[in-house]
Amino acid sequence: MRKSLILFILLFPALIAGISATDTIRLAMQASLKNFPQDTDGKWIYTYSDYYPSLDFGDYFSFAHMKHYIGGGNPSTDEMSYWDGFTICTNGDNTDYGYSGSSAFWPEHQWGCMAGGGLNAAGKVVKGAPYLVAYWGYNYEDESMRSLQVDFADGETHRPVGIWVCNHPWAYYGIIHDDGFAHSFADNGAEFNLIVHGLDEEGKEAGMPIVIHLATYRNNKLDISPDWKYVKLSSLGQVNGIYFTMESSDNAGALGMNTAAFFCLGGMEILEHVDEIPRPAGLEAEPIDENSVKVKWSKVYDAAYYRLYVDSVLVDSTKTTNYTFTGLKTYTSYRFFAQAVSAFGESSDWGYVAARTKDLTPPTPPTNLKVVEVGMYKIVLSWDAGTDNIAVGKYTIYVNGKKYSRPKYTTASITGLDAGTTYQIEVETLDSSGNASERVSITVSTLSTMPTDVEETTAHDKQTVYTLNGQPVSHDAVPAGQVYIIQSGKQTTKQIIR
Repeated sequence: MRKSLILFILLFPALIAGISATDTIRLAMQASLKNFPQDTDGKWIYTYSDYYPSLDFGDYFSFAHMKHYIGGGNPSTDEMSYWDGFTICTNGDNTDYGYSGSSAFWPEHQWGCMAGGGLNAAGKVVKGAPYLVAYWGYNYEDESMRSLQVDFADGETHRPVGIWVCNHPWAYYGIIHDDGFAHSFADNGAEFNLIVHGLDEEGKEAGMPIVIHLATYRNNKLDISPDWKYVKLSSLGQVNGIYFTMESSDNAGALGMNTAAFFCLGGMEILEHVDEIPRPAGLEAEPIDENSVKVKWSKVYDAAYYRLYVDSVLVDSTKTTNYTFTGLKTYTSYRFFAQAVSAFGESSDWGYVAARTKDLTPPTPPTNLKVVEVGMYKIVLSWDAGTDNIAVGKYTIYVNGKKYSRPKYTTASITGLDAGTTYQIEVETLDSSGNASERVSITVSTLSTMPTDVEETTAHDKQTVYTLNGQPVSHDAVPAGQVYIIQSGKQTTKQIIR
């Protein structure tokens, strides 16, 4: 096999003819359309069927389509109510169906492309030229269920060169204006990304992922393109396949992205398989302490030794299949790479794993814990913030030894208490990595009855005023409307100072 041979999956209309061993191989999606009949919407008629787990183009490319059926069919029609993965389309529609601020019209118009069509052999946009619409089924995504996976059907490793991607109209317009789920991008730092991952022969991630920015909001300006964009993938190295994931700053946590999880794929280039020293595989990282991480990997039998990198910087080499990286910053994320080198000096692609160092330093406890308000059934506390070497996250409140809440700020209202009851309340600081400080505590009693008539006192010199935790204060200095302990001669009462 010749290293210079480049294989293309361009999804173009040109037919392959008279190919020699040194020619660029172009797999025409247009020529394959007869294998993927279209409906009146311009999409593959089996988009909503799980009968076909993949779209296969020639001997090299297999695009996942509803590869992992979860459920959602209509028993009366045997038709699915959802789809994911890839489907082939010729629609080219770039109409804004979310103009009303609702997503109600998008499900029946999922088949378009912002560029207005696919690419022909000259790289020009043509209405009616085929392209792939991809939907990321993130709800079921894990290592064994990747909805946007592309396998190399010949079973060999190949070196990806690049892909053509374009924004999908649903995501594009949702980012420009609300669509009922998505929110428009108007804050600096907002972004919508497509991430490309390599796969090794065991189906595990290989090579450093490549992030493609489909939309960003920087310097008070939205950068989002309706055109096809070519992205180089050579840094993935030689892999057995690739898969895609997506991320958006507009998300609903465990419910996933609010931005519609679509993009369009117009083509892909890979290099022919060549025999070369394989990359280290199976990298695993174990944070040891605040400044070191141990990385191990599977043995490469052709390797004389391994080069080690941190964030692309060469730091050392080893003949073993593990290495402890030291001198790292506390609670910081790093990318670790291992590269196999043969006795003849040939070097492999990089094996890759990411990890974060530990944070073992607990924060300091809160100080100046005090009662702000007390009633028959409620106690309000405040305190001064604890400190941490990285960052304070939250606080944990315990009532009589039981966890009550985790407030973010330095005040808390404890409710649902019993009248005339004494409680021990403890507060601890939590840092951003989950370390807890020592607890500080205070004992507070709720009121047995709420005073209805408050004594008006003018002879302040005959009274001593205390806070509820026993600290003496000047009568003239206490805020009105709060409860204090008043000692007048031999009589001690709790009163609301007016």
